[in-house]
Amino acid sequence: MAEGLRGPGLNVAILGHSHDGKTTLAESLLFAAGASPRLGSTDQGTALLDYEPEEQRRHISVQLGIACLRWKDSALALLDTPGFQDFEGEVLEALAVADAAVLVVGANTGGHPPVGAETTWELLAERHLPRLIVLTKLDKEHADFDATYQGLQSRFSPKPIALQIPIGSEHSFQGAVDLLSGRALLFDPQGGYKEADCPPDLLQEVTRRRQELVEAVAETDDELLERYLEGQEPSADQLLQALHDATSQGKLAPVLVAAPVRALGAKPVLDALASCLGRVNPPPDQSGTPTLFFFKTVADPFGKISYFRVLSGSLKGDAHLFNSRTGEEERIARPLRPKGKALEPVEQLLAGEIGAATKLIHVATGDTLGPRGTAASPKCEFPPTSYTMAIRPKSKGDEEKINAGLHHLLEEDPTLRIEWEPGTHETLLHGLGDVHLEVTLEKLRRKYQIEAVLAVPHVPYQEAVRGSARQQHKYKKQSGGAGLYGDCTLEIEPLPRGGGFVWEDKIFGGSIPHQFRLSVEKGVRQTLEQGALAGYPIVDVKVRLVDGSTHPVDGKDIAFQLAGAMAMRQAVEKAGAYLLEPVMEVVVIVPAVHMGDVIGHLNARRGHIGGMTPMGGELEQVTAKVPLVEMYQFPIELRAATQGRGRYTMSFDHYEEVPAQVAQPIIAARQQQLHTREAASA
Repeated sequence: MAEGLRGPGLNVAILGHSHDGKTTLAESLLFAAGASPRLGSTDQGTALLDYEPEEQRRHISVQLGIACLRWKDSALALLDTPGFQDFEGEVLEALAVADAAVLVVGANTGGHPPVGAETTWELLAERHLPRLIVLTKLDKEHADFDATYQGLQSRFSPKPIALQIPIGSEHSFQGAVDLLSGRALLFDPQGGYKEADCPPDLLQEVTRRRQELVEAVAETDDELLERYLEGQEPSADQLLQALHDATSQGKLAPVLVAAPVRALGAKPVLDALASCLGRVNPPPDQSGTPTLFFFKTVADPFGKISYFRVLSGSLKGDAHLFNSRTGEEERIARPLRPKGKALEPVEQLLAGEIGAATKLIHVATGDTLGPRGTAASPKCEFPPTSYTMAIRPKSKGDEEKINAGLHHLLEEDPTLRIEWEPGTHETLLHGLGDVHLEVTLEKLRRKYQIEAVLAVPHVPYQEAVRGSARQQHKYKKQSGGAGLYGDCTLEIEPLPRGGGFVWEDKIFGGSIPHQFRLSVEKGVRQTLEQGALAGYPIVDVKVRLVDGSTHPVDGKDIAFQLAGAMAMRQAVEKAGAYLLEPVMEVVVIVPAVHMGDVIGHLNARRGHIGGMTPMGGELEQVTAKVPLVEMYQFPIELRAATQGRGRYTMSFDHYEEVPAQVAQPIIAARQQQLHTREAASA
């Protein structure tokens, strides 16, 4: 972008389904505007915006790409978002600072809008963002403008309305007819076009489509509609102004066509951005001390890059601002303007512009910086995590390194979460999907040289007892000289679920000295931790110490600990031990057409359906109680069963007994694991 450019500009989020050409469109716009010297390719790994190795290897965007350009009198910041659902957080970061959006839809995928287009359209509707639609891949096999356009009109509101129709299709695609002017735009590989007369074979369709456009625009403007109904055809300038107003107010969504892999149609899209969406909001105050909203963080071992939008004022070098969250002063040495991976120093950034800063140690995503006392801006709400795996180091001793590296990655990705599970002694990594966690592992390796693996988490099972039992255990050991002696009698009984552990000392007199009673309790607690059935913690039990004996010379702390531990283990076995598993409350929201499949999956996972509730429109909600062990692969199944349209949340509800036929192989496998571990350490 030229250094002399000023004005609020326009921040445009580019969204859509994965592989529909979002990044390719953004690359063609940068190339056509002269902001990039070449047309970047995602397939060849040369895209300006997909510069991370994970993106180049997978040929998908995994993070928000930002680049600024100038087109005619407009300043544009392109916010290129991933289309894969696992990276929804990046989409939400872009929408937090976007003035408008471009929805990219492939024209070669049939008439029904893909799920990524539908979900992002809903996000745009929630935020009332004005938008354009660009149909891409008009030059690919099976490209069908009519079917795709009709699918959009049948599903989306505000109403998509064609601003162009294509000239040719598939390999013969060569341009478009502009319905405002009726002129043919013959595209060239530099992103430009030359005007020509409308092809004769399209005249009838152009007349019909233009009539639809004029009527749709007129219906958004009372004065224009009145004149139109009186037979006055609006001029091109009147129509363009009314189209701009209707688009910026969210009443219409103009539809354009392109083949961005060859830069075909890029400049008409830039023209439409400037004419239909330019200055959709009132210009913000550009005077005074700046206020900045930080919407994205990128971390690495050498520091971090913090991306922001200037909310008001102007930002120059050596700016001292205060963090509304921490109250601390931060210094921005020099403002930077992003262009993909590159950060270009600039003299100043004005209100409305996107910028970046480095070395802001205490600034996090969602922070607001400004004059002292500046109120915090509303934070972006990110989706809850929905996919969990255990993360383990490849080499022993790297646990602390993994945690340190993950905490850095959490700074740049608010949709990640780590948790220590004490019941299984595992670090759990929570995210939005399997690809999300795999990419996180790749970043951990590349940025911090930490090798780790993902595994299905162990389930934090517990053990409990069915009935009461009384058990004595006497520990005696003589090996010449002083020996070991400890003797205790325990009584145990179950407590209600959630009762925990209750210890009662019912010794009367001096059969066991006080210090050795504490030793017995310590041994009991060791067995509670180690389990008696399958090595899982024992819960919901009351234990009474009722009798015992000691020896004046051989009575020792360790002997009474061992006596307590063994008596507890034997009492648990006698009382009838059984296995408990965590049960989760699961809430699933899906289109009604998929509800039968989802209920089938929940039932197959030992789920108990609680109820179904209509959510309005096509959506329904189902609640169920499902064992945790059955839920680890459910997110992948749900995505497949609902074509990505299903969502769910899960929270712990209670523990309940594992059915005998399910418990038996779990106990056997666990006992084998413990036996192997003991043999290895012997």
